[in-house]
Amino acid sequence: MTAQDRPWPASLLKDAAREVFRRLLDAVDPALLETAESALRGAHGVIDVSGLRMRWIGHHLHAEVTIVVDGQLSVRDAHEVAVSAEHTLMHASAQLAAALVRADPLPGDREDPHALLAHHRQAGRG
Repeated sequence: MTAQDRPWPASLLKDAAREVFRRLLDAVDPALLETAESALRGAHGVIDVSGLRMRWIGHHLHAEVTIVVDGQLSVRDAHEVAVSAEHTLMHASAQLAAALVRADPLPGDREDPHALLAHHRQAGRG
């Protein structure tokens, strides 16, 4: 009996089936999410990570991230923080093909910058 004639171990088939099922649902390994969030929290200028979604699109891993930055930053400076966070994320997640990073201002004394969208979220659409 050659190696090619031997049946596959049940555990190998079970692991392969689980991975295929998770990919069908666009599931991402929780360890990848933890690594990504940790890296983002350490990026220069990032105060917090308020949203992180990762999903498989075909064979490519994509991320959507919302970071919190100092609300007093200029648009250019906030953009630089977002680009730096994206760069940090790309290095932390070798499987990542693309990331969209959005910078939100740190909530302060001013009105919630997302107040205009509140009624959409209350309707169960967000």
